Amino acid sequence: MTGTTPGLKVYPIDFADFIDFVAKDREAKKFLLRLRDLAQKRGEFLYFAGGMVRDYLLFKKGRLSFKEIKDSDLVLEGNLEEFLQELNGGIKKEILFKSQFLTYKVRVFLGKISLEVDFITARKEVYEGIAQLPKVFPSNFLDDLLRRDFTINSLAIGLSPPYEGLLLDPLDGKKDLESALIKPLHLYSFVEDPTRIFRGIRYTVRLDFSFAEEFYQALEVCYQKEALKRLSSTRLVNELRLYLLKEGEDLLPDLLETTYQLGVFENAGIEVARENFPVLCEVLKEIKEEFSPKERERVYLLGLVATLSDLERLGFSEVEVKRLANLLHDIKGLCNRIKKLSLKEKLDWFDKIRRDYLCAFAVIFPELKEEVLRYLKIYSKVRPELNGEDLKKLGFKPGKDIGEILKLLRLKRLEGTIKNKKEEIEFLKNFLVKNQ
Repeated sequence: MTGTTPGLKVYPIDFADFIDFVAKDREAKKFLLRLRDLAQKRGEFLYFAGGMVRDYLLFKKGRLSFKEIKDSDLVLEGNLEEFLQELNGGIKKEILFKSQFLTYKVRVFLGKISLEVDFITARKEVYEGIAQLPKVFPSNFLDDLLRRDFTINSLAIGLSPPYEGLLLDPLDGKKDLESALIKPLHLYSFVEDPTRIFRGIRYTVRLDFSFAEEFYQALEVCYQKEALKRLSSTRLVNELRLYLLKEGEDLLPDLLETTYQLGVFENAGIEVARENFPVLCEVLKEIKEEFSPKERERVYLLGLVATLSDLERLGFSEVEVKRLANLLHDIKGLCNRIKKLSLKEKLDWFDKIRRDYLCAFAVIFPELKEEVLRYLKIYSKVRPELNGEDLKKLGFKPGKDIGEILKLLRLKRLEGTIKNKKEEIEFLKNFLVKNQ
């Protein structure tokens, strides 16, 4: 181990093995080496930082499988815009996104494959207020590592000189990684950026790590300063979304319980229905194939809160909260008699309620769960083969009665008394004769 910057520890690694880990095919490896050569030619330092380095070290210790690796940052200490422009020669690429924080998401086309690469400018961040987004300034690699959320993410591996093939560790992140600890960089870390709390919880649950004592100390300072309450609804919801969308349903129960036990929900100004966590996670698993990610996100947020008023903290409009309050009143009456209702009566109820609301009500009132899931997975998918135009051709007059006849056909389909289009036509002909 050697060090060329005060406080910085530098370790040798098997660089070829790391490149094999990062780039699994020949074209991707050639692209990385081309990036290295360009950075060297320009006299700029290019390196991997954060999640990719953390996950590589965990992978080498057998604590992480390759399929679990989620994060990758490729950082340049230099002018990233000019670097990407100079990369143009012979490489087809598309800039998908450029942010105010000096980052680019780029799709690169390499023969038969394409890669999405996150390029980041080495930067320094200055926080001017509690829970406010920082001002960012291009800086050096050390400032870039010292702005990170946790010590295990403040590690880097150089892709180009002067630290090519070396592991850089300014804050003993390697030691914390080996000790399986989530440690913030300083006491006011969560005051500056409360979203780090949620990321820390995700790492702890995903990696089966523990919180360092410094995590609890920083959390207490955050609560004293009421930083979580100052976090915007948009940023708060985004962090809660990542529990579901990035970590998944299997980890969700532990994520929610850990967040509750730490007092994060309460200090963020949300009263949650902890007793509903198990059924919420069950419902989200059940609807994974049925719902879009956006619909599942809404079910998740709706089922999370203890009172409808908390939904406004999660970005729901006052109008929608009032609409839900009216529906909730009606649904309460339905719960006591759901088992006694006929299939037609259940369909009449469920057909008029949005399906994300239905799932949320199944979480709030677990006695509805079985019926709601049956409706979503079976009843809602059954439709007659005939349509309104077909009914007109058979002699039915245009108007609302056609809608009622189609509902009747659907009911007969569900009951099994009608099985195909031919039987639908026969049923309707008999229906016309009886009602002439």
